[in-house]
Amino acid sequence: MLRSIMVEVGDSVRAVAAMDTAVWLAKAFGARLYALTCLDERAVESEHIRRMLEEHTQQRQARFEEQCRKAGIECRSSTEVGDPHAAIVHLARKADLLVLGSAAASLAREVVRHVLVVRDTAPAFRQIVVGYAGQENSCNALQLAGHLAERAGGTVHVMSSSADLAAATSLLNIAAAYLDAFKVEVATHHATLEAGDALFELVNEVGADTVAIGAIRRSKLTMMAFGDTASRVLDTSPAAVLIGR
Repeated sequence: MLRSIMVEVGDSVRAVAAMDTAVWLAKAFGARLYALTCLDERAVESEHIRRMLEEHTQQRQARFEEQCRKAGIECRSSTEVGDPHAAIVHLARKADLLVLGSAAASLAREVVRHVLVVRDTAPAFRQIVVGYAGQENSCNALQLAGHLAERAGGTVHVMSSSADLAAATSLLNIAAAYLDAFKVEVATHHATLEAGDALFELVNEVGADTVAIGAIRRSKLTMMAFGDTASRVLDTSPAAVLIGR
C-alpha cells in the first residue's frame, strides 16, 4: 500500500511530530523512508552561516537516521538548497505519501501525492473520521483510512453530509461494504449540516485524531484543486489531516 514515505526533517514541534509519525508509518507498512531537509537559499548567502546550517543539518539528520535504524527502517536522507516549497513539491513525487508538519497548508494544496498533515502531536490513528462523497479521491482517502486503522487497531467513522437521506445512506453502505475487507471497527454517520461543520462536529464527538478527505479533481490533467470544505478542514482541523489523491 505505502511503499515509500517522505518527511521533511526539522526542529519545530510539528516537524518532530511529523518525523515520529513517518517512522511509525514506515515501520507499520514496511516502507522506505525519505528524510528531506530544505535550506532556504536566502538564508545561506553568508558562507559562515551556510557552514553552520549544514553542520546543524547533518547532526539532525544523523539523529533521525539513528532513530530509524533502531526502528528497523530503511532511511535515505538528502539536503536541498533553494526554495524549500518548490523542492518539497517536486521531490514528493518519488513517495507514495508525504508527511508534513510545517508550512503544511500551502504545500498540501500543490503536492500530487497523498499527504498527511500532522499537528502538534503524532496521531495514533485510533479514531479516524472520513468524509466520504463517492468520488475517486474520496475513495482513496477511505482506503488509506482503512489501512491505517487496521494497523493501529482503530475505528473508521465514515460521514456523508447530504439533505438527501437515501443518497447518503447508499454512499455509507458502499463505504461500509468496502471496509469489510479491513480488520477495523466501522461506524457510519449521516449529517445534514454543511460538510465542513459536520466533519468538525464528528471529530469532536468521537475524539478523532485524524480526519481523511479527498482532494477534488478539477481538470483532465494531473493538477488538483481544493474545494471549500477541503480547504477549511486543512486550515482549521484540530486533528491530523489525511488528503487522498
